[in-house]
Amino acid sequence: MSQDELFGFLQSLAADLNGKLVKLPSFPEVVMRIRAALDDPETTGEDIETILHMDAVLASRMLILANSAYYNPGGNKVDSLNAAVSRIGFEQVRTAAISYAVEQLYASEDLKPLKHELRKTWTAGLSLAALSEAIARKCTNLDADSAFVAGLLNRIGVLYIFSKYKEYPTILESEDARQELIDEWSEPIGESIVSNWDFPDEIVATMNPASDSKASFREEANLADVVTTARLSLGGDETDWHESAGAKRLQLDTKRMASIIDMYEQRLESLTTALH
Repeated sequence: MSQDELFGFLQSLAADLNGKLVKLPSFPEVVMRIRAALDDPETTGEDIETILHMDAVLASRMLILANSAYYNPGGNKVDSLNAAVSRIGFEQVRTAAISYAVEQLYASEDLKPLKHELRKTWTAGLSLAALSEAIARKCTNLDADSAFVAGLLNRIGVLYIFSKYKEYPTILESEDARQELIDEWSEPIGESIVSNWDFPDEIVATMNPASDSKASFREEANLADVVTTARLSLGGDETDWHESAGAKRLQLDTKRMASIIDMYEQRLESLTTALH
């Protein structure tokens, strides 16, 4: 890898970002239909069941999720999609569908040479999603399902960088070069992608928290604080989460975090079972 190649890649990323050309493939049709249906207050469980029948894999994952220990501590198994949807609730249907869609993006055949790195990134996103959800439930009145989605999408900018593999294989096969690109570009790129996918502004804002110039003046915790604190606690940054401004706004201490970790581990286990 030459410096000229790296410079060319950096120029390409800057051009994509400045020209608002940062895009990944759209979500599968079944996921888009679920998102649209759940935005309609008249939608019923039967409507969602009908949509889920479009995709056998997604439908089976809903059943597995509904029968996981997290949602079924009593061991009462359900075997119909309608019952599964009723048990986990519409918002969990939404997050499960988005999880499925994002996982499909990480499974691109074009990116097989980076399969190991993609799997690590996907797994890290799933862990971040589960911990973000747990922190939101325990420490805030914020929507915990939105916290989950924000955590899941947090590394989507990394996927975009990896999507350039065919154009820049030498650069992306270099661990040092990959990390340099991720450190500098993944957050603003992720912000652009999630905005393009029409997610709510509060989720878009979690992608690149450094761009929030008013963060130091806030007293109330927001989703960005939740996701940032979750990322720090999972070891994604050298900064101790105890000292972060977000954790202080969340009034999060070690004792409280212990109960959050218990919830997180149960949630992650249910997700791992359903998604694999």
